[in-house]
Amino acid sequence: MATSAPPEIIVPAKPSPTEVLARLFPGLRPPPSALAPARIPNNGPDAQAALLSALRDNHERSHVFFNQFSFHNHSAHHLLAVYALGAPGPVITAAYQDTHLDHQRIAFVAPHSVVITDENFTDHLGNDQNYNAYLDYFHRVVLQPGATISDLIEKYIFSDHYNIRTPKEGTQQPEMLNRFLEILLHPIIHVGYGAEFGLLGMIAEGLAWTAVHPAGATTLISRLLFTPERTTPLTELEKREPEWVPKSGARLRALNILSLMLRDPRFFGSRVLDKHEFAAMLESHGEIFNKYAEMWDCNIESQEDFEKYLEEIIFADMLMYGVGSWDGDGVEYRADFFTGHIVTSALFLPSLCAHISRRSQTLLLRAHFLTSITWWVVRGRPPFPLEEFTSTPLPPFSNSPSAKYPTTLPGPQPTPAPDALPSPNSPYAVVPNPWYPILANAIVHPNEHLCKFQRALAHFGSLYGHRQAGFVMESLSKDGVEVDPNYAYLDGSVFLRVAWLTSAALGWVVLGERNTGVWNYQEFEQKAIDDLEMLKAQGKA
Repeated sequence: MATSAPPEIIVPAKPSPTEVLARLFPGLRPPPSALAPARIPNNGPDAQAALLSALRDNHERSHVFFNQFSFHNHSAHHLLAVYALGAPGPVITAAYQDTHLDHQRIAFVAPHSVVITDENFTDHLGNDQNYNAYLDYFHRVVLQPGATISDLIEKYIFSDHYNIRTPKEGTQQPEMLNRFLEILLHPIIHVGYGAEFGLLGMIAEGLAWTAVHPAGATTLISRLLFTPERTTPLTELEKREPEWVPKSGARLRALNILSLMLRDPRFFGSRVLDKHEFAAMLESHGEIFNKYAEMWDCNIESQEDFEKYLEEIIFADMLMYGVGSWDGDGVEYRADFFTGHIVTSALFLPSLCAHISRRSQTLLLRAHFLTSITWWVVRGRPPFPLEEFTSTPLPPFSNSPSAKYPTTLPGPQPTPAPDALPSPNSPYAVVPNPWYPILANAIVHPNEHLCKFQRALAHFGSLYGHRQAGFVMESLSKDGVEVDPNYAYLDGSVFLRVAWLTSAALGWVVLGERNTGVWNYQEFEQKAIDDLEMLKAQGKA
């Protein structure tokens, strides 16, 4: 997906006054809820000073996309993640200067010096050349007296007026919730950081970012959540619905929905799967996704409801990325770049939902689930071999010598003292908590996605790591559909297992291994191609 070509004449954006930057990026606020991720202490005040200096510089210096192909500027995401993991000031500065500054586009004035107002807000949406025009607009909005993060997110992401207007006003519908989850869910991550750390500058950037994203998921989010009355006829694919698919109105748990989608032959070997283009998948399969997403029994009316549905979506995301990336201990772990983003974006659901109404919480979680299952199918809809996946020893105990990735750390290890607990010969005396080396590696690793990912998994492990195998079976059995027996092996160790595999796949840089940079971009596509060949051999394609 390409953004528009830059203007022939680049006019650098005008710097913000010092006092404005100070209001946009003041000191950091505490996490907004008990469900939001905790922060690991840094080594003193230099860390926050380095972070705020880099965030302000990035705000003034750089465009939201660093090229014409919708590749996002991840600077702020990287810096806030390593800060929250406890990075010292020099690491934060190096992360910014050494891994981001060499490839950013400068921030530039919108063509024709466009000025965004309430009246023309919809006229310039979806065009990245207008990013700084929308940023100027949201500067004015977030710095208005009395403006709150809650009010800003409610109005510009979840209100009917900024999604579907009846009658339509301007050249296009706003569809801001739709845009919020576009291009691998980056806007939700950016605004999520603002909600988590209390930074109005991140809120302004994130809302401007949302505004210049396309509204490609119109078939899905806007249609399902804001215009539920369908006006289009059934497609040929919909007419081929298997008889075992629950009828409209059925309400199921998220994991049972994934099981049904794994069985659905309409996701096998189609032309769109062969191309693996997200937009094409939405066009051909959009209403099928809508039906499955509509089955999810998510309606939040209380904090208890929110916590229940949040846990559902977190475990579903972990299966789609974490277990779906695994083909056995003896082969390379397919750390899929695309489904990995559904995990990192889910980290911000608690922080965002701490600021919004129950109605908006429902809309956000349903939109996130809908986007997640779409990316999972686009990337080949890999299954979840949980029995085999959970049979591997947990770090720091050794797995099979034939395994691609040892569950012990590389390189020489220290010798514990004779009185070390539980004994000097125990692996726990050397690595009492495998999360420590995982997070240390994430802090110094030059790949800007690894720190975000491992921070998310560590937080989810702190919330749900106590879950025993089989904990989901009773609730899944109440849905009236066949429950995949593999779910009996799902437990809270999934977060550590996936974090360890991902760290090993990208390299233990902190322990001397090279940065492999191996996020998987293509291999999930092989799953769909194999499906197609199988159907051809059976005479079904």
